[in-house]
Amino acid sequence: MTPALFLKNGNVWTGDPRRPRAESLLIMDGRILAVGTSKELEAHEAAPNALPLDLKGRSVLPGFTDAHLHLTASARQMSALSLNEASSLTEAMEMVRERAISLKPEEWVYGVRFDNSTWPEKRLPTMADIDALGVPNPVLLLRVCAHIHVANRKAILLGGITASREGVRLDERGEPDGVLHENAANPVVEVMKQSLYGGENDEKAILAACRKMAAEGITSIHPCSADSYGLGENMKAIHALRARGRLPQRVVSYHDSFFDDGRQSGHGDMWIRYGGYKMFLDGSLGGRTAAMTFGYQDEPSNRGTLNHTQEQVNDMLCEAHSRGVQAQVHAIGDAAVDQFITAVEKAIETGPNPCGLPHRIVHLQVCRPDQMEKLKRMGAVCDIQPPFVPSDIRIAGERVGEERISWAYAWRSMMEAGLTLTGSSDNPVEPTNPWRGVWAAVNRVDDNGLPEGGWRPDQKLTLDQALTIYCVNAHKAVGTDSMLGRLSAGMLADLTVLDRNVEETRHEDLLHVKPVLTMLEGRATFGEVERV
Repeated sequence: MTPALFLKNGNVWTGDPRRPRAESLLIMDGRILAVGTSKELEAHEAAPNALPLDLKGRSVLPGFTDAHLHLTASARQMSALSLNEASSLTEAMEMVRERAISLKPEEWVYGVRFDNSTWPEKRLPTMADIDALGVPNPVLLLRVCAHIHVANRKAILLGGITASREGVRLDERGEPDGVLHENAANPVVEVMKQSLYGGENDEKAILAACRKMAAEGITSIHPCSADSYGLGENMKAIHALRARGRLPQRVVSYHDSFFDDGRQSGHGDMWIRYGGYKMFLDGSLGGRTAAMTFGYQDEPSNRGTLNHTQEQVNDMLCEAHSRGVQAQVHAIGDAAVDQFITAVEKAIETGPNPCGLPHRIVHLQVCRPDQMEKLKRMGAVCDIQPPFVPSDIRIAGERVGEERISWAYAWRSMMEAGLTLTGSSDNPVEPTNPWRGVWAAVNRVDDNGLPEGGWRPDQKLTLDQALTIYCVNAHKAVGTDSMLGRLSAGMLADLTVLDRNVEETRHEDLLHVKPVLTMLEGRATFGEVERV
């Protein structure tokens, strides 16, 4: 039998309301054997032969979960051209030109994470802007929100994009101008993927992304496979990593189509399991395609875009419900949230979901108080992204207007309404580092620490609340909370040891917290026990 590991003299945040704090843990055979004070555990029968690890007052937490991200897309973007630092359209185009120079003429230039809202011009790039560079390569650029692509003429031709395709923006001549909304870019993405990705390249990229997350204290992830948006997950590569014993996170995957084998949510094991059915009801706030019940403050004639009719949403969600499948539904604007509520109400009229899990709604960046009450009544899980706040502070008021700003990013109000919230990054939209999310949730400032005192400070979360949405609630969402999400006796030993006592850390410094050890079932996925 493997000797126990004795983590002692620390600050253990357990995630267990019955015993929220402790000093020490005993771990054996992948599970937590005992939790308590150092003195209590020293008297345990397993302690004398245990490997001691003196925490010296540092914090131990349940492993973090990123409850909504696009793993394969993120892994692939690690080798793409990042345009996030471009301060203008001109600078972004120069970065594209420089990348093209380093490539062969037939090789793709794939640029990601550009944010035109930070540029003096504000406008999106177009085909004309890219073609004016005179580069021979096919070029595809992805906005930071992941809902808008921009392609040059060569890429448009390779993808067979025509003016009649839904989501293709047209110029004054009625021809595609290169801007592709929502899933209009999928044919171009598919051609690019055949050239750039697949096979061992994907497996290596996914492993690198997962190792990075392990170093951030992440032990579970909920990747979303959205093939219709060019964001498909390479599950074959993920399973291959697991078969080789190299997968550093537990994976619960969501897919935007049903499986023919009739599987229900929860199918699989504790390492890789089927989460459910992914639906997209609207677009993004940054791209003004999030669907609202009101006109955008900075574009009053525009209320965003609903991707489906209410009847279509009802049919899709009711089918998921009848199959015993948990739906995970993208809804950013309040009109999309209305669609979700109506569809879930219709589905639960037929009885509870056979899989026993609640449906999930993702983003809720604009959510009215009456909607919060309805979401609570139906038991919906709300998957939010605190790191959106630092990025969106500058545009939220412009888009929503002061009259309705209290509906925006209202995480504290949601918690006080009794909703179950999970924390996530929507990576590659935001970095996976959960401490950026915790920092954003408790401070609500931009990357320059502004505004002083926080943006809408009444919506700040406490540190306990922020840790709960990242460490505890995602396991409730997928039904694994009997084994994960708490540091208590009998639970699987998924945890992270930090470089400090976070409860004695100034809130503004939480962004700089680093794990020194991450463990999955008591085995290190980052760091080494002997060096802690």
